[in-house]
Amino acid sequence: MSLCDIAIHQRAKSPEQKALRRQQILQAASECFAQQSFERANLADVAAKAGVTKAALYRYFRSKEVLFLTLYGELLQQLMADAEQQPVAQDAATACVDLMCRHPEFCQLNAILHTVLEQNLSAEEAREFKLELLPLMQRFSQLIARWMNISEPDAITLLLHVQQAMIGCWHICHPSSAVSEAISKPPLTFLQRDFRTTLHQHLSWLFAGFRGDRQ
Repeated sequence: MSLCDIAIHQRAKSPEQKALRRQQILQAASECFAQQSFERANLADVAAKAGVTKAALYRYFRSKEVLFLTLYGELLQQLMADAEQQPVAQDAATACVDLMCRHPEFCQLNAILHTVLEQNLSAEEAREFKLELLPLMQRFSQLIARWMNISEPDAITLLLHVQQAMIGCWHICHPSSAVSEAISKPPLTFLQRDFRTTLHQHLSWLFAGFRGDRQ
């Protein structure tokens, strides 16, 4: 049974009820996002799936972007929990790619993080969001430091490059339906790219170059 199946028919009043209602809304947002793009997902559908009114949803999240930013943070926590359960990687690029491909919903939201989700935040909201991400980034950089046998400051720098590679690879490998059709026939088929393969190529080159610069 999912959280969305556990209905709170009255307005949530206690901290426990409010926490459950918040998680119901986040789960509903995740389910809507899994079925359609961010652009097509709307708060009315999320509210209906969560079993709340749209007005009630706005009491927890002031906008669609804030809702999905919160979901992004939760998905990143899940990704990190997965990463920290894995044995020490011998091939850091492969380990990173395998990890990301096990979490496609995170990758999809990550691709629009800077261009969409963060665009309408206040400075205070943006700082709060970044500060919430900071411990997760530090945990991820610690993993990379162990995988690559590099310092944590270097690992943070490398992690930012990984972020850039992920975003670029996701977009080039997931074109619009019109572009997908346009490149489905020669001589344009070479433009069809697989996300796993493309990201692995980028990270392999990136990690090899990073090692080479420090030798």
